[in-house]
Amino acid sequence: MHNKLVNLVLLPLSLLLLIIGTINIQQGSVGAQSNSTQPFTDPNNTFILNYPLDWEVAPRNSTFPYYGETTELVLRPITGEPVTPLNEIILSISVSDVKRLLGDSQLAPAEFLDKLVDDKINSFQDPSSMYGNLNVKLLGNNHTRLGDQPANELAFLTQNIGSFEVDIYTIFKDHLYHINFISPQAKVSETYEQFQQIKGSFRFIP
Repeated sequence: MHNKLVNLVLLPLSLLLLIIGTINIQQGSVGAQSNSTQPFTDPNNTFILNYPLDWEVAPRNSTFPYYGETTELVLRPITGEPVTPLNEIILSISVSDVKRLLGDSQLAPAEFLDKLVDDKINSFQDPSSMYGNLNVKLLGNNHTRLGDQPANELAFLTQNIGSFEVDIYTIFKDHLYHINFISPQAKVSETYEQFQQIKGSFRFIP
């Protein structure tokens, strides 16, 4: 079943989004916006990135977005409006110990990343999962790079709540890095370009 799904989403993500009438990505303007960003360095000195001047680092004591046990960073636009699960625009980065996640498993890093994506896709059809009854439409399941490291990227629409989401997974120095981007589908035409800008600026610190 998974192979059939993948075969349906081999078109570039930008083309798929254009087909569904959500966005026409203008990737060429990303470089021109470099002067309108500010830098962020992870306090643990593991990665750096740039984010738009009209975004902010969400405080750790904020009610929403939620910082979990492994969350290193949450970025969000500065809007002045109350944030709810239905209008949220956030980019979060979580870092986990791969050895702890693998346990006794002998999976290679690439196999582990593929399994993470497979498990996420399977959850779309699982009634007991948070996505099971939300009519999820898979848009892309591709191999990419993050900070010069091989990565897996998954994109989908949660149609019942009008949400667009991207997950990126990579491994660096025995740690799993998970970038999660969430935006209302109606605002993807502006927010996806900003996400691409942040993703493109991401670098690991040797």
